[in-house]
Amino acid sequence: MKTLKTIIALLICFSSFGQGKTFYNTHKPDGDSTFWFRHQTAIARKLSLPLLDTSTKAEYIRIWTNKQAIDLWQEYDGEFKGILTTWTDEYTHYNEEPTNRTFIQTKQLSGDSIRLLVELLKSSKILFLPTDDSIKRWQQGFDGITYIIEHSKKDNYTFKSYWTPKAQDSLKEAIQVQTFVDNAFSLANAQAVWKEFSKEIPFESYYNGGPGVAVRILTEKERKAYRKERQNYRQQQLGKSRAKEHKPN
Repeated sequence: MKTLKTIIALLICFSSFGQGKTFYNTHKPDGDSTFWFRHQTAIARKLSLPLLDTSTKAEYIRIWTNKQAIDLWQEYDGEFKGILTTWTDEYTHYNEEPTNRTFIQTKQLSGDSIRLLVELLKSSKILFLPTDDSIKRWQQGFDGITYIIEHSKKDNYTFKSYWTPKAQDSLKEAIQVQTFVDNAFSLANAQAVWKEFSKEIPFESYYNGGPGVAVRILTEKERKAYRKERQNYRQQQLGKSRAKEHKPN
């Protein structure tokens, strides 16, 4: 009887394993995760966005820039939903300890935007394009911007990165990617959202992963107020950490 239960358990285990997703471009030949997959997974966690490699939605697409992400997903009843996430990280000057704070804003996409995005995904055929290092003559570099497109369905998950399409001359695949990204974020009203978002950023200086840092022009009094607020925040975090360490099990 015990042997029979063991065999049944193993069969269930193998059956579940066989029903898992297949993955594209998430791991290198040596088995290690690719740089961009690790990088975007960390950002998704920071932004409290679901990890698409384990998504159970009927279909889920995420389009990343360096400061905004469009999430579009289909429920099993066929309805599509979507959000636009905008964020920035605090940058600390004057040899200060970093605060590791991120300012985040999430907006629901309108029904019209969602419908047009679904149509764009179909007409652009972007989901059939391979990742950039599998496209002949696609160059790589260190500056610029990398767009990421994740696509999850019940049985598969793809992760594709595209480094600076505008730096690829007249490469047709690069034009296809840039046109798709521009149109997608236009439909999501992303530029207007960023403009309003930037007015609410509570940091003196902030950045979005690139070499550039945005710095507010402030009076000395205002600069001291920001510095004091950062000091208070770090002290609060230190206090919470110490309280957690001394909390009885």
